[in-house]
Amino acid sequence: MKRSVAIIIILASVLAAGGCLFEPRDAQPPLDESEGDWVVPKTPKDVFLNLVTGLSSPGNSNYERSLADEFSFTPRDQDRLQFPDGTFDEWTKQVEMDVLSRIKGDYQGARTAQFGDENGAFPKEDVQVGWAEYEGPYMLSLTRAGSSEPEIYAGTARFYLKEGTSGWVLERWEDIDVIESYPTSGNLRGTFRAAN
Repeated sequence: MKRSVAIIIILASVLAAGGCLFEPRDAQPPLDESEGDWVVPKTPKDVFLNLVTGLSSPGNSNYERSLADEFSFTPRDQDRLQFPDGTFDEWTKQVEMDVLSRIKGDYQGARTAQFGDENGAFPKEDVQVGWAEYEGPYMLSLTRAGSSEPEIYAGTARFYLKEGTSGWVLERWEDIDVIESYPTSGNLRGTFRAAN
């Protein structure tokens, strides 16, 4: 009886103060205004949405949070041969983030990306419990400051994703083919790592 009275008094005091225990909370503001909106990666394809905002925004955290700790990139053999030996060796998450920062430093205009077709669909999709594999096109459009003409990098790639403790992440990006005459992401990555 005493416990019930105490609970009623606490509830009454909360309600009298104008609050409600069951009101929804307002969304937390982004930690950094230089970041795009973060989509909690509950599905594998959410990772691609975060990679897009991670590339377009001034900050890097959406992109970084989208990569597995053991992330790796594999270029096409043709791209590998265009650069000095070792350019693509030990391509880790840290290497990817360093290259991304250099890309953003050179391309300070608009930066956009598309994964899959215009609807985000891939010709090959294999989603299982805890892992997923997508194969299909991607396109990166990068514009230098003061320029109106973007540079396009495009190709076909395999994307390997896994489900981690905080949602899905990209574990490996493997370029496998060109699209038309566009240089691939391997060409872009190799250029900025080789310049280091």
